[in-house]
Amino acid sequence: MEHRVFRFPVILAVAAAFAMGLPAQAQNEPYIVHDTKPVIMAGPYLTSLSETEATIVWLTDTPCQAKVIYGLKGEALSRKQENARHGFLPIGVLHTVHLSGLEPGRAYAYKAVAVRVVKMKAYWPEKGLAAESPERTLTTFDRSKPSVSFSAVTDTHEDAARVTDLLKAVDWAGSDFVVQLGDAFHGVESEDQIFGRWLGPAEKTAAGGKLLMFVRGNHEMRGTFARRLFDYVPTPEGRFYYARDHGPLHLVVLDTGEDKADETNVYADLNRVEAYREEELAWLEKHFDSDPRAADAPFRVILLHQPNWGWVRDRGAQWTALANKGKVDLVIGGHFHRLMITPAGKAGNDFPILALGQDQVAKVDADRAELRVTVSGKDGKVVQMFTVKARR
Repeated sequence: MEHRVFRFPVILAVAAAFAMGLPAQAQNEPYIVHDTKPVIMAGPYLTSLSETEATIVWLTDTPCQAKVIYGLKGEALSRKQENARHGFLPIGVLHTVHLSGLEPGRAYAYKAVAVRVVKMKAYWPEKGLAAESPERTLTTFDRSKPSVSFSAVTDTHEDAARVTDLLKAVDWAGSDFVVQLGDAFHGVESEDQIFGRWLGPAEKTAAGGKLLMFVRGNHEMRGTFARRLFDYVPTPEGRFYYARDHGPLHLVVLDTGEDKADETNVYADLNRVEAYREEELAWLEKHFDSDPRAADAPFRVILLHQPNWGWVRDRGAQWTALANKGKVDLVIGGHFHRLMITPAGKAGNDFPILALGQDQVAKVDADRAELRVTVSGKDGKVVQMFTVKARR
């Protein structure tokens, strides 16, 4: 009791002093800087890329403030972007910085920087020193580029050997970006699992220079950490579905949600996927109606996990009709763990549908005249090829 009585007036006195205004000298006393640096445990890696923006993520071992320094490749890293929100620089171990105002088709060099925050206090927080990542290079998307390529894998389901083999089989040098089409995990249970079973091996291979596009699968909607997944694969839109333009491709990334109804007891009435998918459908319809690039691009490609649109309460035909109306040229997904190709016209679709197998890599090469799809096994042997010609 005596301890509390002693401290309470002191706290009031300090607060009162600040309320009345301390002398400028007292307010600007230096804060403590300790001789300690954080360690960058993972990344930096790219989770989103467009013609004018890039999203960079990395992980540190201790709480830090974060920024990215960058510039056009070959020039000084003279630009800085922080991640301030609500008037604060966030302090944590997972760091996300969105770069904006970039130029299409330009190469940028960048470094992720983290400054350790040793002790957070109302006044004079104590800090440490800065750690910097090695310099990385990213190249923004560019719709004027005459040809582009990307690679996709799916349904790795935490199999470390499968992940290793597929990452080796990807043509990294010949791919502008790499897509994980979902179900990288059985269920999302922890940060260690996210990095250990997919992001860690993938970001080390990408070395911060290739976009690691993540399409959410139905298994990513399950688990104690599923509600945190987006923090590790963020986009500027703040959602799992969006559109991008690169070369002759207009890319639409969709989130097909769960494969069973919300009321299925296995979800214990904790899912509201049906309403979410209705919002996504409304967005897609508006997008096809209003985005000039969706109408004018040589090719429109949808990337998703479940090629049958997921569980949509018997409204799959509506999704297919909308894709037809939007003149979609190709849909690529996974989910079935085996190669399945549905030709145009087979199921009311005006476009081919590729369901990629679990141990396969799809390579898509597109110019303004045609889109070529090559599916290979982990051993690099081609198992299927087909071509889609431009409509005009």
